[in-house]
Amino acid sequence: MQWIRYFLTQGYQVTLSSPAKEKSKTDWGYVEFPQGVDLLPLELNQSEGMAELFTTMKPDVVLFDRFILEEQFGHWIYQYCPQATVMLETVDLHFVRRARESVKDQFLSLDAGPEFYKSAAVAETALREVASIQRVDHTFVTSSYEEKLLVEHFEVPSHKLSWVPLLADTVLAGDQPAAGNTKTFDERSGFCWVGNFRHQPNLDGLRWFRGEIWPRIRIRFPAAKIHVYGAYPSDEVMGWNKPQDGFHVHGHADTLARVFESARVNVAPLRFGAGVKGKILEAIAYQVPTVTTKVGVEGILPAGQTSSETFPGLEANSNQLFAEACIAIHEDATLWNRMQRRAQDLSGKNTVAGCEKIIATAFAQIEAEKLTGRFPAWTSRVMRHELMNSHKYFARWIEAKNRPTPPHSLNL
Repeated sequence: MQWIRYFLTQGYQVTLSSPAKEKSKTDWGYVEFPQGVDLLPLELNQSEGMAELFTTMKPDVVLFDRFILEEQFGHWIYQYCPQATVMLETVDLHFVRRARESVKDQFLSLDAGPEFYKSAAVAETALREVASIQRVDHTFVTSSYEEKLLVEHFEVPSHKLSWVPLLADTVLAGDQPAAGNTKTFDERSGFCWVGNFRHQPNLDGLRWFRGEIWPRIRIRFPAAKIHVYGAYPSDEVMGWNKPQDGFHVHGHADTLARVFESARVNVAPLRFGAGVKGKILEAIAYQVPTVTTKVGVEGILPAGQTSSETFPGLEANSNQLFAEACIAIHEDATLWNRMQRRAQDLSGKNTVAGCEKIIATAFAQIEAEKLTGRFPAWTSRVMRHELMNSHKYFARWIEAKNRPTPPHSLNL
């Protein structure tokens, strides 16, 4: 939605294309797109009509959401829209998340260096994702850590990469905290957790928190309460609703204000993951301090800054330390107020104008490269050639495989 709003403000005609199946409004909620946005469904592994579609559309800019879509549809763009500037929004680096998930029981205690992300467990994903990044003209990452990782250890040219953080002041997409979020420390109480239960890092983290951390908090603070909100809760999750233990599971929240307006502390107990965490940015927007792990802190702050300097909350990476951090912020008004001021400061720095300037710089750089006649870059051209001669025919093989086969005839 942030990208759609950006392109509309720049005068673009925007078409949103997706191979995702249309779902009911009750399943995932109705998203109202701004006026001027066209929706275009796409079929996977379907070549019929693609040439005419993209040749007629003739886009000036194509922005892929995650590398998998660039793999699936990039060859059509490269073949039929050679004039288009092609960009990628990684959202998060899949190979980073998968590497951490493979050792999720130990990751918080590991000092995982760059070579960890080139390990055999995720080598294929890393190769595919970095190949996609090399193919496109420019890539946007939301995590400052992932920008540094790609440039310093995966040999992605720095001029082809930009860090554009998710915006704390627009992440709420209309559910603005406004002036209603003025409750003081004394007017608040308890903890909150919010997240989509179909996202495995969320489910794993809440299971860890409930089993290992919450009992420690309740021993020290018997009156403690936590309110858990999230879409798609399973029967297991709803079974965790134990008001007698201070553990309240509510399921889907109609508004984020309901989650954050009265909570004193937001918890984000993540043992693995990548990118930046929307649940933490939402808490920042509502100026609620957060207790999280190194996974949650990562990428939100500019490279070089530590969580102890400017993060609006505390970082803790073990059962006991996490519990102690939760109690410390919840019970110490001075600490809580200091962390809330950090949230205000971070929201003020993470602005729409600042991110738009980064994006505009990337576009200006690409336009300058086009004037030199050396565009697309040679590496991008090589990688695109390989894609068009592999994925394209693989997709057509799947298409042929899925086509109904006429019955065999037998001539005697």
